[in-house]
Amino acid sequence: MIWSGLRSYVHGRRRAAWTAFLGAVLLAVSQQLADFPAATAHTAALDHTWMLFQKVQNELGPKAQELEDAGSRILLGLSETRRDPMRQSDWLRARWFYYLLNDDHARARDAIAASRQQALEADAGPDWIATVTNELSYSLILLGEVAKAKQYLREAIVLASQRNDPQILTDQYYSMADAYRKTGEHSVARRYFEAARQLDLATGDKTRQVGSELRLGSVARDAGAIQEAVQRHERALTEFHREGNFREIIAQLELARDYAALRNFDRAEAYATLARRDRRSLLEQRLEASILQLQIANDRRRAGVGSRADVARASDLVQEIEGMILKSTAELESEFSHPTRQVQFYEQAIRHYGLNGDLDNVSRNGRRAIRLVKHVAAGLQATNDDALAFLSSAQPLLNEYVNALYRLDRRQVLPLLETYYSDPIAVGGQRHSSVVARAFETEAVKLFDRYRTAQQEVIDATAEAERLTGFASAEARDKIDRLDIDQLLLQRDLARDAYLAMQTAPPAPPVFATEDAATFQMPHVPATDLLVRYFVQEQVSFGVVLAGGQPVYFALPPRSQVVQMIQRAIGVLASPPHSELDRASLVELAKLLPPDLLGRYSGASRLVIVADDAVQVAPFAAIDMAKPPQPYSPLAEGFELVKTKSAVRYYGTTPVDDSRGLSDVVIFANAVAERSPDLPNSATEADVIAQMFKRRVVQSFVGPDATNDALLSDDARAASVLHIATHGYFSDATPELVGLATSATAVEGRLEGGFIGLTELFTKHFASRLVVISGCETMRGVDYRGWSGGSLADGFLTQGAGSVIGMLWKVSDNATAKLMIVFYRHLSQNGGNSSLALHEAQRELMKSDLLKHPYYWAGVVLESSNRSIDQAVF
Repeated sequence: MIWSGLRSYVHGRRRAAWTAFLGAVLLAVSQQLADFPAATAHTAALDHTWMLFQKVQNELGPKAQELEDAGSRILLGLSETRRDPMRQSDWLRARWFYYLLNDDHARARDAIAASRQQALEADAGPDWIATVTNELSYSLILLGEVAKAKQYLREAIVLASQRNDPQILTDQYYSMADAYRKTGEHSVARRYFEAARQLDLATGDKTRQVGSELRLGSVARDAGAIQEAVQRHERALTEFHREGNFREIIAQLELARDYAALRNFDRAEAYATLARRDRRSLLEQRLEASILQLQIANDRRRAGVGSRADVARASDLVQEIEGMILKSTAELESEFSHPTRQVQFYEQAIRHYGLNGDLDNVSRNGRRAIRLVKHVAAGLQATNDDALAFLSSAQPLLNEYVNALYRLDRRQVLPLLETYYSDPIAVGGQRHSSVVARAFETEAVKLFDRYRTAQQEVIDATAEAERLTGFASAEARDKIDRLDIDQLLLQRDLARDAYLAMQTAPPAPPVFATEDAATFQMPHVPATDLLVRYFVQEQVSFGVVLAGGQPVYFALPPRSQVVQMIQRAIGVLASPPHSELDRASLVELAKLLPPDLLGRYSGASRLVIVADDAVQVAPFAAIDMAKPPQPYSPLAEGFELVKTKSAVRYYGTTPVDDSRGLSDVVIFANAVAERSPDLPNSATEADVIAQMFKRRVVQSFVGPDATNDALLSDDARAASVLHIATHGYFSDATPELVGLATSATAVEGRLEGGFIGLTELFTKHFASRLVVISGCETMRGVDYRGWSGGSLADGFLTQGAGSVIGMLWKVSDNATAKLMIVFYRHLSQNGGNSSLALHEAQRELMKSDLLKHPYYWAGVVLESSNRSIDQAVF
């Protein structure tokens, strides 16, 4: 009886549950049936709106009615779906495009940002999130928020990769490539473009493949392959014109740039005019076309084929473009909108006014331009991207400004250079030091490890390729299989961007003020010093001397000739000597010095060099101050030599980080690395140095103890002197990757270490007054036009170190150890004067029988941020 009752109860519950389930299903089905007409109407209305947009974009003629119709449909759609986040996201995305077509970029940005937020709240799929994120980044770039745009794109790529949707991922790659190209990182942009193109080829979508042609043509022009660019762009233009696709405007603009680069001004002008007059063009395209026409008029004048009509046309264009920019920035409430176009405009406006001899307008436009460039660079620095790349891409603008001032009013040149270059730009570091300390999110640690692994694979492949070719690194660039290396570099780029996607949004960068000659204070140069600042570019090339009184300018050869001079000298110096020293290139290099240096400035004993990128690697120490048959007389024999980034900072009283660690001297030497040969002399070097400073607090990390963690320890980073004696890594084939060999350690069952690159090394601040990097080519890195940078030495300086000693080329372990031992002996004897110690060490080797060749001592360079530091490191 009990069992029967229980069974009836259970069956009753099952029947009730089943009845409830069926009811729920029927309710859901009936709800879907009820919603079906609404969903269908929503889709139809949205499709019709996008059809109107397509008509506006691709068809010629007035479009006010279509846009008005689309705007009304969007307002209705937003009203009807306000309780449905996903459909709201659809309509907000349509509103974004509506505002783009109306050149209302601030509202467009707000609409697509709201669309993304609604999609996130609706838990939309990663493909949709990636799409709207990509579109948000486009609007941000137009408004000058480049750093934020790149951060959103990183997130979008991570999302698209999770979904593994080739089309969505292709769009993200193209957008990221465009962003990198706009910030001057052309090699990274090229790799992203190539990756996107491979995905496009796999889809078989012809329209997308034509888009690839368009973009790859632009990359080819960046690399100097102008004819290839023309061919790709003409193919794209033909196809877009056949389809009636609005992107033929973009192809016309690219061809105008191609033909301008080929000095075919008539064809360039024709294409720019077609793009400008096309009624489908948006403000961004009209701006670009007008700036191109201004550039063509200026190019004609500079080439000596211009006419009065070109001058008048250029004047009208300057006023017209300036009006468009001012109107746009006022509407958008941002003076930094359209940053790429503004940089291009200011370059041409300065050139126009310079050719007219109009100093006031040169200065007015120049100050605006510098303010814009520094603002964008500061934002990129905050997001861990390479601000140096953007500054390098803006170098033609600065060249025009300096060129005009050099001809019209030289009093303004030095103030401009000092204020422009006075702020150090960080190299390679990341904000989250906790990543290395394993105190960061698990996913970020995983991504960082993936990035580091990808970086190591590039280094290993490059080293193996160079070994197989049997050529020196300078020649290996043309011999290495670039396809394999580029594929590994792409994986490194993807891993880096995925890691950076985990980081928080940067703070808003400061708005920079600009100085002029009226407010600039000339630094006081002591009587013992002679300072020379260099500005070496193709159109304008000079040095300026400061030695107590007014600056004295002297002319230099164009950049291309200077680079060749330096390469010839390094070719003589950077190989172990097998015969008598060939002095011809070292005599030629004396052209870099002020005329009659020894006679006119005989009272100076220290030469302070503010080098731009072209002369950054010049071996000044080896310059021959005599001519055969007189005996070899190197510059380092008569002068202490110091490099610095800014005269104002070097001689200024700006407080530097004077915090001291527990150790006076920290020695990091002879790392045990699987891929690097042992350096037995560096261990001996470490022991001798430790004995020299036995009355001070010395800590040594030698052999297996020379790990990443040791180099990043508080003691190492805050020691008065940090001595690093290990292999430095640099290759001409992959100059963006530099680092140091370290000893591997076991972490969670796997070996870590063997290499530490810029990213990991500079996650932490360095307060050392002197960092000595006794490793090969530690003064070498990416050549950022106008800035140099990208080397280990630059990294330490921008991370807080007071001064750095590094190497310009590879030197034998034995010779380096001897030079370092002599240097430290003089450093301990003279109270910590590093420039004097290096000078005396080089002089001592000059007098030796075995090491007198400049190969052994001329590649060692001291760079300092402040005179008080290199004069006393303790």
